[in-house]
Amino acid sequence: MWVTGIGLVTPVGIGVEPFWAGLRSRRSPVRRIDRFDPSQFRSQVAAQIDDFEPTDFMPPKQARQTDRFSHFGLAAGQLALADAGLDLEARHAPRRDRFAVYVGSALGGIAHAETEHERFIDRGIRGVAPNLALAVFGGAAPANIGIALGLHGPILSTANSCAAGAVALGEAFHLIRSGSADAALAGGVEVPLSPLAFGAFDIIRALGAGHNDDPEQAARPFDAERDGFVMGEGGALLVLEEAEAAERRGARPYAEIRGYAATSDAHHMVQPRPDGLQAARAARLALADGRVRAEDVDYVNAHASSTPLGDVAEARAIRRALGRRADRVAVSGTKAYYGHPLGASGAIEAAISVLAIQRGWAPGTINLACADPEVTALLPGLLREPLESEIRSVLSTSFGFGGLNAALAFTRPGAPGPASSGTAETPAQAPSAS
Repeated sequence: MWVTGIGLVTPVGIGVEPFWAGLRSRRSPVRRIDRFDPSQFRSQVAAQIDDFEPTDFMPPKQARQTDRFSHFGLAAGQLALADAGLDLEARHAPRRDRFAVYVGSALGGIAHAETEHERFIDRGIRGVAPNLALAVFGGAAPANIGIALGLHGPILSTANSCAAGAVALGEAFHLIRSGSADAALAGGVEVPLSPLAFGAFDIIRALGAGHNDDPEQAARPFDAERDGFVMGEGGALLVLEEAEAAERRGARPYAEIRGYAATSDAHHMVQPRPDGLQAARAARLALADGRVRAEDVDYVNAHASSTPLGDVAEARAIRRALGRRADRVAVSGTKAYYGHPLGASGAIEAAISVLAIQRGWAPGTINLACADPEVTALLPGLLREPLESEIRSVLSTSFGFGGLNAALAFTRPGAPGPASSGTAETPAQAPSAS
């Protein structure tokens, strides 16, 4: 199944080429929050999007009637369709009644709800925006996308915490592969930068607080001095199409989406399972789902949220999943480029994965001043500098609060081993016990 279009709304760039230029700049957009006063919080930095104008993507009336959550979704959807060269009225376009919209989000329209609650306290119910009930639920963004584009296929909103975007992509992939749809817009959208939502993560010390004075250094995937993630906002939607139908309409693929799987640690609401066992199982299942061999994986785009426990657990998971291939595979964590937009992160990282295959370039891990020695012992191929090489297969991993694990496998178009419905857990080598 082909990935034919990418729509990106991120702090480092809106649209594929600005986003790609942002990655190649090797600069972090993280800075002190000015969306609200962060002085009461331990962490005071975030990756904000400051150059987004909703009326670039929708009429002013529609922009007024929707909130930022739906704005990002509508923008990412339009950008993805345009990038795919997909005219829904064209002869060979996917049928609208077989075109799905699957969007993941951890918090949905919670920031809008928070703003409206403040108005309610100040002015009473008559001061509340009339769109509140229609904006706050997690299905608002995909529903608005479906309405705007006239898509009558299934709509799904996934709320699997920070794995939500990856889960939405994987479920859309399986939907199309099952024959229940021909195409999908799938990914994640998140707009969590409001005082209460931000503060909730600060209270549980999930956010990094050691670099308030030098924000660009705050997100530190796999670094020995990492102390928590940096919240971000954004969205990414990918166009998935059945390959033969996409080829008939003259589409060009970025890559193939080949495998997907999800598992649960069933361990703790905040802490990942230390041995990475179930995260590794998700990765192995995703590779098996797509008939991708561990030894053929060239690059792993890691979740790498910069939490002290999470990054090590993930390194153990990658080692377990790939066995001896982990000695040579290139791995990078990319959240320093755009922060951690919770449920959108897996979708943004899926976009990076398919672009890496198409362009033969994968970003290095910035702010990796002193890599955690436990991580490098498990993953000797941890990238500081970008990888410029042929990239045949990519594994992208995503994890969320509650021990929710998801993995996606991508390959270059036409790679051997067509995707199937096989689910056997058969890694190429026995996983390491580390």
